[in-house]
Amino acid sequence: MPSITVVMPVYNTKEYVGKAIESILNQTFRDYEFIIIDNGSTDGSGEVIDKYAAADPRIRVLRNKENVFIAEARNKAIELAKGQYLYLIDSDDWTLPDMLEIMYNRAVEYQAEYVVAGYFMDYYVNGKMVSYTVCPDDKNYEQEEFRKNAVKYLTRTILTVPWNKLYSIPYLREHNIKFCNTKLEDHHFNMDIIMDVNRVCMVEKPFYHYYRSRQGTDSELVYNKFLNQKKRDHLEHTLQVYEHWGISDRETMAQLANYHMGRLVQCVAQTVANSQTDKKSKKEELKEIVDDKYTDFAIRNVKKQPFKMAVLSIPIKMRNVSLCYAMGSCVGFFKSKFSGLYYKMRADVAQNAKENK
Repeated sequence: MPSITVVMPVYNTKEYVGKAIESILNQTFRDYEFIIIDNGSTDGSGEVIDKYAAADPRIRVLRNKENVFIAEARNKAIELAKGQYLYLIDSDDWTLPDMLEIMYNRAVEYQAEYVVAGYFMDYYVNGKMVSYTVCPDDKNYEQEEFRKNAVKYLTRTILTVPWNKLYSIPYLREHNIKFCNTKLEDHHFNMDIIMDVNRVCMVEKPFYHYYRSRQGTDSELVYNKFLNQKKRDHLEHTLQVYEHWGISDRETMAQLANYHMGRLVQCVAQTVANSQTDKKSKKEELKEIVDDKYTDFAIRNVKKQPFKMAVLSIPIKMRNVSLCYAMGSCVGFFKSKFSGLYYKMRADVAQNAKENK
């Protein structure tokens, strides 16, 4: 029985998947199985996967004839997992070679059900790669202390992503935790896990390189029609967790409100930048955003925002659709003209991330 099951769904990432696979095969920790799901790829990714699978018996390949939600692909692999812990990697990212060893040793030492590490956010800006680190404190938590401290990790997007973690597979199965078969499912998966988790390890070191944008592309400019609704769903699920924990103090709610307000600014900017709809449709969507009950939660509870975010939030707090449209246009213009500064400011404000020099 392997100690870790590594799971990686692949869909049309031929240019990057080899580096992702090699970053797992080059791990200093060797006791793992590697399940790769070819999720209906049509670009030759499957041939790349087969080349590596033929050379390493730890690789098991699953194939979907058609592309399905990544949640469905991951759940299928998790059902077949033989390991004690689960690790998830995306097929267009990569990780440092000591990641599994360090995280597994901490998990075993502390008998943790949930191990969380730092990561890198990588951007291409004006033909140059710029990287920021997002790191938790280096601590071990029992349940009560973790619940008191979780908000500072959640609001920096440390808890909500899947690829900087080891998950106890017995814990997942005991609580019947699976990925929701929907878009932007990672947040819900992690909220279900932390609901009743007992022992958590935070590893300060960053291991995982997460590409926010690549050379010649800008993934953040692609409009996501699910974004506005999913951000609401995410906050709803988060508040359910805090209700379950019996935590509702003013300071915690303010931190959650600040976090959601930042995501609302993102939703506004992306809605305005959408080239697929006209101005009237954009304003109708902006009205849905400002009239939403979770926007009301953010407005009522927001407190001590960073100055830049406080200014950008004014149109939302006023529930003024026209001003929201103007704000979104300004953010889009600033991003297009000063992308390097935009990413630096966003990383600093949203995640307290530090640039790697």
